[in-house]
Amino acid sequence: MSLRGLGTVAIVGLFAVALQVGILYKQSLHVKAPEVPEPVACLAFDHAAALDRFRRLLTFPTVSSKETPDHVTDHEAMRGMLEHLEQSYPAVWRTMTVEEVGAGGYSRLLTWHGSDTSLDPVLFISHYDVVPVTPGTEGEWKHGPFSGDVADGYVWGRGTIDIKFSVAALLEAATALIQGGGLVQPTRTLMFAFGHDEEVGGGLGANATARLLASRGVRLAAVLDEGGAVLADGMRPFVTDTPVALVGLAEKGYSVIRVVLRSPGGHASMPPTDGSDIGTQVWRLYSALLVLQTPTQLAAPVTDMLRELAPYAPPVMRPLLANADARQSWFVNRLLGFAFRRLLSRDTAAMVADTIATTRLICGVADNVLPQEGTVSFNVRVLPGHTPGHVVEHLRRALKLARIRGAEVQLVEESAWAGSAVTSAAGRPFQLLRRAIQESWPRPKGQPHTALPVIPMLVMGGTDSKHYAPLSEGGILRFVPFGLNKTAGDLGLIHSTNERIPADDFRKAVCVYARVLQLMGSDWSAEPVAAAAAAA
Repeated sequence: MSLRGLGTVAIVGLFAVALQVGILYKQSLHVKAPEVPEPVACLAFDHAAALDRFRRLLTFPTVSSKETPDHVTDHEAMRGMLEHLEQSYPAVWRTMTVEEVGAGGYSRLLTWHGSDTSLDPVLFISHYDVVPVTPGTEGEWKHGPFSGDVADGYVWGRGTIDIKFSVAALLEAATALIQGGGLVQPTRTLMFAFGHDEEVGGGLGANATARLLASRGVRLAAVLDEGGAVLADGMRPFVTDTPVALVGLAEKGYSVIRVVLRSPGGHASMPPTDGSDIGTQVWRLYSALLVLQTPTQLAAPVTDMLRELAPYAPPVMRPLLANADARQSWFVNRLLGFAFRRLLSRDTAAMVADTIATTRLICGVADNVLPQEGTVSFNVRVLPGHTPGHVVEHLRRALKLARIRGAEVQLVEESAWAGSAVTSAAGRPFQLLRRAIQESWPRPKGQPHTALPVIPMLVMGGTDSKHYAPLSEGGILRFVPFGLNKTAGDLGLIHSTNERIPADDFRKAVCVYARVLQLMGSDWSAEPVAAAAAAA
């Protein structure tokens, strides 16, 4: 093609891009935030007493492990914790049907029977098992990992963030409603499933509870689990001047995939020169994976998240965010997908691609012996709609590109599950949860008409909700009403040293959960959802 021809193509291309940008800008002028509901006063309850009950819940070292038959490491601690719950929330135990479920009867299923049995129930999920403290780090804690201390404005201990917090806050909210008359009996049945082994997959807790419900023919109107939270410092770079509540509408799938490499071995003093040794094979495999990266895919619920963020984002970003939908704008999705994968952060990169992370390298028997076999373990997280099989095939293509022969790709079946279905952001469950959060989460001083933005998101980790997904007609919502400050490093406290949560967030959570229980416990066909039409 001549230079003149290339110039013509370039001009046409630039004109097309400019036209697309102009159209997007014009469309973004009509982007508005959902209508803000009026605030609802929190039910009266004794915050100090409630905080003390939560604090004491943290003192039980209920660490779960796959190495024990029932996934419990300290049976005395687990039994003591369960006794503490029953004694601390007597109104709940008197009002609801409480069942012991799962291995050892250590999980709990509570049923708050509604007056209209024709309505499908809503299930609230949490868990009271925790991850262990890394040996040798106990002295690094400012307050003991199982102290439950309240100091410096925080509650300290393992389980504050993940996730005894929601167990206690849900039970406090139910107690306040029962004793205060705010909801003596719901119209719709409400259920609470508390697992004892979520941190090791929930196979003997949540899975057993889900199978029990399935055997009874229970269909769920919606499920509410952990996963999202309130980002106290906003969601950079999109929202920087206000907190944002993130609600997970889907979660990535999980698997462990092992690649077994083989080599002739031999004496380390005479390493091979043909690249057949294990070390060189590992290097070639990683080089191939850098070239053959997993595809970028910008899809729901990430596109839902971006569109919902648009009204709160700087004006220059609104045209792109408001049009984040592959069905409407291929140009926008490619541009945003590239930005998420390459320009922003590892958090955003994980939202738009299957991830393959090396967690273990195992090989060798002695310092002077060339290994005959080496195993690379990958922790894999796949997008909604994807399966671990997608990544198995991707790794096989990488081995072929690296010209590695005789290798074996092994999927660890017992720990593998696909990416979840995506719950609708326009559905009634999400709209009810949004309304409850905006009505009950405190508003900025002097700004009574400024409610917390409630934004859909994709959850990167796994939760117990996967066990209940086949039972839920209205999808799964993943949110716990507490604040995390990303700038201050709060996300790094999860499963780590000095896990803590602001003490006042427990009060806020009880208020939010009480409102959620009131709305979810209603007949949705009779209960208006403020701003649903504007948000849909």
